[in-house]
Amino acid sequence: MSDYLGGHSDGSDDGGFQAYLVGQKAPVLRPHYHEVDQFQVVLDGDGRLGRHAIGSGTVHYSDAYTVYGPIFADGPDGLSYFTLRLDPAVGLNYMPESRVKGETRAGEHFTCSVEEKFSGTGELNLLARTRRGASAFGVALVPGVALAAEALRPCEGRGYVVVLSGTADLGGRSLPTGSLIPFETALDVKGVTAQSEQVRLAIVAFSTQVD
Repeated sequence: MSDYLGGHSDGSDDGGFQAYLVGQKAPVLRPHYHEVDQFQVVLDGDGRLGRHAIGSGTVHYSDAYTVYGPIFADGPDGLSYFTLRLDPAVGLNYMPESRVKGETRAGEHFTCSVEEKFSGTGELNLLARTRRGASAFGVALVPGVALAAEALRPCEGRGYVVVLSGTADLGGRSLPTGSLIPFETALDVKGVTAQSEQVRLAIVAFSTQVD
């Protein structure tokens, strides 16, 4: 696990954000839950999450205390994916042995994918949204097209942008594949442009509603 924001092992946080990159080499990660809402965004590799095939561009969301998995790493190189949170948490609660804690809930979760062939117009494509408002979007940019305030309007709440492919630019800062941008509001990432021929982004926003 590679920390980007906060610490995955001690629960330390960076303004509430907690983000780390998981390199899963194990063939199977058993069903489990966490105490906080979280997104996972796959950067590389092939596998399965429950019944869903997953690969680069797959986005998974789960409410706090909601069981998900197992996660299978099917390829010889395993899976590489971000774990993204607004509140720090440590470890995971494997099932069924954690059932004795009595903490699990029938919350929402979803698995979706950012397509390879978006138009490149900078429009956000809504992939999934929970009843409480946690949302995942996909967007593609080509040189000369920037993320605009109007396009970002459907994205509410705090969250992250993940550069899935290509190289983006924000305020003169080069952001290659695998870069991560946390935001307090989506307008914080207004002006992201493409440095390479095409840039593919996943944008995830957490619910603004209290559970």
